[in-house]
Amino acid sequence: MSIDRIDEALTIDGIPDDLRRPILVLAFFGWNDAAEAATDAVRFLRNLDQTAAVATLDPDDFFVFSEHRPTVKWVDGDNARREVVWPVTDFTVLRRPQAEHDLIVGLGTEPDLRWRRYCRAVLQVAEMAGVEEVITIGALLADVAHTRPTKVSGGSSNPERQKQFGFQASKYEGPTGIVGSVGDACRIAQIPHMGFWASVPHYVTSRHNPGATKALLTELDRVFALELDLHHLDGAQERYRAQIDSALEDKPDIRDYVRNLEAQSDEESPADEMEAEPLDSDDIMEAVNRLLRGDESN
Repeated sequence: MSIDRIDEALTIDGIPDDLRRPILVLAFFGWNDAAEAATDAVRFLRNLDQTAAVATLDPDDFFVFSEHRPTVKWVDGDNARREVVWPVTDFTVLRRPQAEHDLIVGLGTEPDLRWRRYCRAVLQVAEMAGVEEVITIGALLADVAHTRPTKVSGGSSNPERQKQFGFQASKYEGPTGIVGSVGDACRIAQIPHMGFWASVPHYVTSRHNPGATKALLTELDRVFALELDLHHLDGAQERYRAQIDSALEDKPDIRDYVRNLEAQSDEESPADEMEAEPLDSDDIMEAVNRLLRGDESN
C-alpha cells in the first residue's frame, strides 16, 4: 500500500519513528464486539501505559449520529463543564520493552457509512507507522456455556503463521462487520493480517465478559510474547460465572440447556445426539441482567 494523499478525516499527531517492529491492534464497538470482550481487551492494553493519541479519525464522514449518538460527560476542574464525546477512532502507542514488538492500539466504533474509505484510512496509520502486521480482535455470540473456558479462533493471511499457531482456516460465508472489512482491506493492500475471535454465550446479554476478554489477551500474548499480567482478571471472571449460576438456580430448563452445551464442549456426546433445541432465552437474559445490575427483586 502506498499513500498518495492522507485522508482528510485522519489527523496525525505524531507517530514515533523509533517503534520496534510495531504491530497494529484494532477493536471496534458494535456488531463485532459481543459483551464488549474485544474492546475491553484493547482498553486493558491502553491502561498499561497512559499515552496520548498519535492519530485520530474524525467521525463526521462515517457516522449517522441519530444512530450512533454522541454522549455528554461532565468534566471537573477549575473550568467545570459538560463536553460532547464523539465516536472517534483513535490510535495510541504501547511500548513493550520485554517483547519484540511495540504496539499501536486502535479503538473505534463500527461506522455507518463509507466503510471502504474508513478501512483505507485506518491502514494509512499502519503504513505510516511501518507496522509488520495488522491484528483485529472481535467477539461473537455462540452456542457455548458460561461455565467452560472461552474458545478463541484465529486466522492469518500468512499460511506459514496459520500453521505455526494451529489456526483453523475459516470457511464462513455471510454478513460481515468492520473487522472482516479491515481484514479484506489488508488483503487488497497486501498488508499481513491476523484476526482473533472469542465465542461468548448467546444466552447472556451482560455488557462485559471478563473471561472472554482474558482469552483474547491470552491468545495475543501467546502469539506475540507481550508478557501480559492477566491475573487480576481471574477474580472478575469467577464473579461473572457465580452471578450467572445464581440467576440459573430457579431455571431448570435453562440449566439443562447449559449442561447440553457443556457436554458439547467436553465432547462427551456427539453433536447429532444432543437434544438441545434452540431456546427462547428471554427469561435467563432478564434474570442475569437483573442480577448483574444488583436488582434481585422479582
